[in-house]
Amino acid sequence: MKKNARQTALIILNDIFGNDAYANISLDRNLRDSELSTVDKGFVTALVYGVVSKKDLLEWHITPFLKKQPKPWAKMLLLLTAYQILFMDKVPTSAAVDEAVKIAKRQDGQATANFINAVLRNFMRSEHRFEEPKDWETKYSMPKLLLDKMVRQFGGKRTGEILESLEKPSHVSLRKLDPTVELSGTRPSELAATALIADSGNFAATEEFQSGRITIQDESSQLVAPQLEITGTEEILDACAAPGGKSTHMAQYLTTGQIIALDLYEHKLELIEQNAERQGVADKIRTEKMDATEIYENFGAEKFDRILVDAPCSGIGLIRRKPDIRYRKENSDFLDLQAIQLEILDSASKSLKKSGIMVYSTCTIFDEENFDVVHKFLENHPDFEQVEISHEKSDIITDGCIFITPEMYHTDGFFVAKFKRK
Repeated sequence: MKKNARQTALIILNDIFGNDAYANISLDRNLRDSELSTVDKGFVTALVYGVVSKKDLLEWHITPFLKKQPKPWAKMLLLLTAYQILFMDKVPTSAAVDEAVKIAKRQDGQATANFINAVLRNFMRSEHRFEEPKDWETKYSMPKLLLDKMVRQFGGKRTGEILESLEKPSHVSLRKLDPTVELSGTRPSELAATALIADSGNFAATEEFQSGRITIQDESSQLVAPQLEITGTEEILDACAAPGGKSTHMAQYLTTGQIIALDLYEHKLELIEQNAERQGVADKIRTEKMDATEIYENFGAEKFDRILVDAPCSGIGLIRRKPDIRYRKENSDFLDLQAIQLEILDSASKSLKKSGIMVYSTCTIFDEENFDVVHKFLENHPDFEQVEISHEKSDIITDGCIFITPEMYHTDGFFVAKFKRK
């Protein structure tokens, strides 16, 4: 039987919360071969990311009306429908409820359909739907672990601003490969000279994207390549390169120089190659399958003029675009990641030429993976010094590093540090 949009969304949500699937991967897998229209695929995506980002809040709304604990899929169907009622003004409430009842009946018979109908009717009749929880953990569906870390590092006021910012949808951020390109509905970025911003739009379908005049890349990550001070002839290593946004950005500054782009996985290397091909810089980038902690073992000493370590990190800065990240973190993860980050920097640093520049970047907002890594690396590598970064927006500079949290410019959370070998 042909699946409709809400059924598809329910399948994906059960995959995410039942099988620990990544939201973007499950969405891609279920939508790629579906017969849904482009509009319906957009609806499914909005439903999935909406429920994922507000799961605890939706449970708070629905739980008072559950006389018994439903099966996991039925509970997810209730959350999916509650999300439409509470947050999707353009979706008629009657349509959302009727469709939920039909899905329940098809899946488990009339008794379950009656149960779903009764819970939703009681929820809609109640004043509870207009109330708001007092605690941030529920209000923002943010696990206590992450919430506590934010409050410890940023204090209550700024944490509240970050959480409020994450409630608003992401901008679309584009990088101009052709500086003359102009696109309707876009505006220049306040942070990156190469970036255009739009509130929404499918720019991957445009002629400008297909012909390699623009690419999709968050404006905060476009601040990385300029920090490498590329003049055109350098031999550059991109240590953790997939999907290739920063590799292709660096390649734009090259004339005779070359980039070696590393990743652990073949399919990710293919992604880098495809991006490089579309953007017309494939001749400047060579991919190699390699563990970034083994750079020195493979390349030896003083091989590169520039090295970028865009390190594996917790990705907390990406929560707005990847809301399921919040459910995947344990306290030990942050120190485990720090150890890997330091190991990669250590190996890479030995393959950097004297007077060479190494840039370290992450898409996280927590000190363990950012400033703490910088301090520990410098402590253990007296032959390196930190190069202080400057920017016309002085609020994004902290202790000589670029440090952007999501509420500042409505971007991803991002960190960039710069080192020079003496």
